[in-house]
Amino acid sequence: MQRAIFRVDASVQMGMGHLTRCLTLANALAEKGAQSCFLLRSHAAGLVALVEANGHAVRLLPDPSAGSRLETAEASTYAHWLPTTWQQDAEQTSFALNQIGVADWLIVDHYALDFRWENACRRGASRLLAIDDLADRRHDCDLLLDQNLVREMHARYRDRVVETCVQLLGPRYALLRPDFAQQRRLLTGRTGEIGRILVCYGGSDPANETAKALRAIADLERPSVEVDVVVGPSNPHADEIVQLCRGLSGARVHRGADNIAELMRRADLSIGAGGVMSWERCCLGLPAVAVDIADNQVGALTALADAGAALYLGSAAAVTVEMLAEGLLSLLDSAPRVRAMGQAALALADGEGRNRVVTQMYD
Repeated sequence: MQRAIFRVDASVQMGMGHLTRCLTLANALAEKGAQSCFLLRSHAAGLVALVEANGHAVRLLPDPSAGSRLETAEASTYAHWLPTTWQQDAEQTSFALNQIGVADWLIVDHYALDFRWENACRRGASRLLAIDDLADRRHDCDLLLDQNLVREMHARYRDRVVETCVQLLGPRYALLRPDFAQQRRLLTGRTGEIGRILVCYGGSDPANETAKALRAIADLERPSVEVDVVVGPSNPHADEIVQLCRGLSGARVHRGADNIAELMRRADLSIGAGGVMSWERCCLGLPAVAVDIADNQVGALTALADAGAALYLGSAAAVTVEMLAEGLLSLLDSAPRVRAMGQAALALADGEGRNRVVTQMYD
């Protein structure tokens, strides 16, 4: 394999998860000698430096002028994630592919794009990989990756992909950075006692769930409990969070932290949302008090709760500070339960998913 092209976006609204997992895959391909180029919309220009710092090329697809978009009756639920139509996105992507040259793989990770876009663009690559979490639309791809854990996972894409499509399903294929597998090897047995809590809601946290979690911890009045607070690079509430931490004993703020895996290994409990972080926490056997910040996180968080790996409180919009504090208190006083949660989480993801996906791509 010589070249892979990624079509992905990120923003405060979308979060950073799609770009993060694509970078993880691109880095794994680079270890095999493949070069990658990322096609991002212009509104993600602020993330170019991040992609380039990982050693990959970037091309920005120009956003149309305001008001030029034509809405159609067949627009998907996530159509607003594109500043244009899927047709124009496909045209711009195809143009970029023609300039770059034929790729071995075109990888698309975007809720606003489906089989129509894939069919229009796949001539620019030998193979196409679609990364999805929703199973709400058809795909025209050779390989499909859904790293989530939901009920009836094996039947999730029935009638949504062609029979020849190879499906990689479940957290066994979770695209986690190699430092998670490295930190997993350093794990010692967790006792279930909670002396350190990690608060992390991803790269953006537009609704400021981090502040809600900090207020819940403060209400517990447990000064002996240390708190690590991760503020992502796209978090618009960073200053408020810093102020809250100054009033909370034992709290430390980590802005743009690149050692999340280490922080998870050192923590005894995490507070956060779903998405990629769910499998990062599982890889390190970290019990979680979780809320969903998007509808697409409900299925996986429900499955994690059913597996005993997380305390799932429901939608973030409906979960109050008091509810969070109550959930935390129930775990602070129950070490056997917390220890069992960690063991259940540890069994779900081992951090080697990136290697399994790359192996499948080469096969």
